[in-house]
Amino acid sequence: MLRETEVENAPETAGRDDDEALYCIACGALVTRSRWRFTMNDDHEHVVFNPAGLVFRVLCFREAPGAAAIGPATGEFTWFRGFRWRVASCAGCGVQLGWRFEGKPFPRLFFGLDQARLSTKPPPT
Repeated sequence: MLRETEVENAPETAGRDDDEALYCIACGALVTRSRWRFTMNDDHEHVVFNPAGLVFRVLCFREAPGAAAIGPATGEFTWFRGFRWRVASCAGCGVQLGWRFEGKPFPRLFFGLDQARLSTKPPPT
């Protein structure tokens, strides 16, 4: 399991609207809403790194209808003990948005989305 560093009261999410839409930064597709965020291991946001040393700010959501889980689940290098993960890609354009975690009875699954891949700005009309 990889080391995890939790971020407390990060300004990027503090005081956000309860139903704010979050969009894919690449194509503008709706991915999730702030009302679906939840706390995992005592926080909504986690700063984690992968085996290559890349650092991600991961936001946890119960639902992300605009993200599709790709490939088989694996327990290798999981950031959340007891959970296996799969890549989560944008249903609109296919860019990787983060990961879908599957495991314990509660929650059975959740999404860990890379904050850098999300935008609060709707796509241009």
